[in-house]
Amino acid sequence: MAPTVELAESGAVADARTASGRLAPGSLVFQPEVYFLGVTNGAGVVRDAFGRIVRRCRVTTIGEHDASHGGVRLEETFIYADGEVDVWRWVMSPSWDGRYVAAEAKAGVGITGERHGADYVLSFRRPVGRARGALAPRFDTCFTHLTPELVLKRARVSLFGVPMGELTAIHQRVA
Repeated sequence: MAPTVELAESGAVADARTASGRLAPGSLVFQPEVYFLGVTNGAGVVRDAFGRIVRRCRVTTIGEHDASHGGVRLEETFIYADGEVDVWRWVMSPSWDGRYVAAEAKAGVGITGERHGADYVLSFRRPVGRARGALAPRFDTCFTHLTPELVLKRARVSLFGVPMGELTAIHQRVA
């Protein structure tokens, strides 16, 4: 097993894999229970299924340690240019098997997050408008560290496997 290197600014760990599967030093591993403590600000764009930008938003997260779950409880607020506000309320905790257990107020419980190399990936269904249950769109979300303070989020949205759109956003930790 290759060594890891702590980065004090964010608690992120160097742990990205090379083509041979070995760990490459100097890369950042996303840990939601560490990164989302405190406040992040950012911005994003929503693209339709054809890649056209259809909306822009500002994104703010406020997270605090959740002692009862050993993770983080956070509120993620999207403020769109057209005035719509969408709030996502999350609880995320690392699990004994290296995965994460997550819940979101509208998506519900039982969401599993896991690492894909240095990235953190979540897949779940969440009601949107009248689309609920089996008709709710699927969100496949990936978080990637760009620097210890800056994270790229890409959420692909699909329905029955057909791409519907994508949100790309940047989160930056606020000191």
